[in-house]
Formats: sequence, structure tokens, C-alpha cells
Amino acid sequence: MNITPESILDDLENDRLPLPTLPEVAIRVRETADDENASITDVAKIIETDGALSARIVQVGNSALYRGLNPAETVQAAAMRMGLNTVRSLATSLVMKQLFQATHPVVDIYLRKAWKQSTDVAALSAVIAKSSTTLESDSALLAGLTHSIGLAPILVKAEGDPGLLNNAQQLEQLLYEIYPIVGSEILKSWGFSDALVKVPTEHLNIDRDGDNGRADYVDIVQVALVQTLDDDNHPLANIDQSQMSALDRLGMRDSVEEIIMSGGVIEVEEIRDAIL
Repeated sequence: MNITPESILDDLENDRLPLPTLPEVAIRVRETADDENASITDVAKIIETDGALSARIVQVGNSALYRGLNPAETVQAAAMRMGLNTVRSLATSLVMKQLFQATHPVVDIYLRKAWKQSTDVAALSAVIAKSSTTLESDSALLAGLTHSIGLAPILVKAEGDPGLLNNAQQLEQLLYEIYPIVGSEILKSWGFSDALVKVPTEHLNIDRDGDNGRADYVDIVQVALVQTLDDDNHPLANIDQSQMSALDRLGMRDSVEEIIMSGGVIEVEEIRDAIL
């Protein structure tokens, strides 16, 4: 089997590319949170059916992003502190690691690397949103986590092409060319908002003009990605940051490093540890 960008796109258009689905608990949380008659208590009860998710919701509720005067010791307390929409987003974020699993050792390496990068980007995105914009930090966190979700099905598909898996340059070229398109299709299938759906397809474009000239989640993810990138082969690895208009829309032309260093490092680490 020879996998090419064209074959991936053809599979995608003809529903032959298996796209990852959200775990059941995340779907139930989203559906309940979208019910106008639902309460925080209703959502908390669903979360409590999953021990691992419950523990992580409490952990995030006590992180630098949402910490209150007193520790939140229960899912209910953490959820009350964060609010319905935030818990809805976080429930999705905190189960996403399950989607970055593989059986082939080469694919596993790529997926682990992708998940680590996604958590770095997500944590910094949340801090940037909290520090510099009116955009929601929990949505910025989710945008960061999902910006490269399109890598997963392509890598799984690549397991059927040994020649491709053994050619790192060819594989990475394929991934970087196609994963943004696949990523947005995944988020569409999950029912994500348009503001998040466009993040995968647009975050590599440093010449974009934002949301009609206003800052958006693509801008946040793009800046966070460039600041945390440790892959010399990534399309944004060698760009001239002075050409990034996203910095201007976010009002961060001269302050991105200040945000990261002035207490931001601890916040980023706490958030990343909570979602990693």
C-alpha cells in the first residue's frame, strides 16, 4: 500500500479514513452540558462515573488556572469553581490522551511526541488567553490540545505502509501536508465550534488576518506553538517571528517572553502536568 497526500484526501472525502471518536464519558458530558435544563451537579455525576477523569478534573480545578482560596476536594466543588462551559471543554481535553495510542513502535514514537507537543501548546495557550485576551482560557487549552489531532489517523493509516514508516523524511512531509485538513474534519465530526474547527487548518499560516482583524484561538495556538516548538523539521520551526501578525492582534509583540517568565512558567507547568 502506497500512502500519499492524494490517497489520504481521497479516503477522507469518501469516508474511508477512520476518524477517532471521543470516549463515551466526554460525549455524555458534552450532551448534558448542552442541555439548557442541565446543572453542574448533573455534569459532575457523569464525570464521577470515570475515576481517572474525576481525579484529573479535581487536579485541574486546583491548578494555577482555576485555583481558589480553598482546595476543591470533590468533582462537584471543582466543577462549581470552573463553571459548566469550562467543565464541558475540560472533560474533552482530559480524555484526549486516549486518542494518541498506537500498537506499532514507530507510530507510537510519533504519537507520544505529538501528545507532548500538544500539551505544551495547550498549557501556554491557556496562560496566554488568561493573561492577554478576552478569549476563554479553557477553549484556548482545548484548541492547543486539538491543533494537531489530524496526525493520529494518518499515522495509524501509515502502519499499513512499511516503506513509508521507515522513511522519516517522507513520512513527516506527508504528515505536515495533510494533518491540518484531517484535524479540522475530526473537530467538525465532534461538533466543535467554528472557532475551534479552524485552528488545525489555519495555525500554520502566519500571514492570516485573524478573525476579521481580531485575535482568535488560531492566533493563540500559533504563538504558543512557536514558543514551545522543539522540532527543527516543523513548518514553523524557522519562521521569522517578527513577521507573525498574530503577535500584534494579541498585543504581545513585546510581552510574550514576559508573560512566560513572570510567573507564567509555573502556571504553564502546573497546567501541563494536570493534562499530560
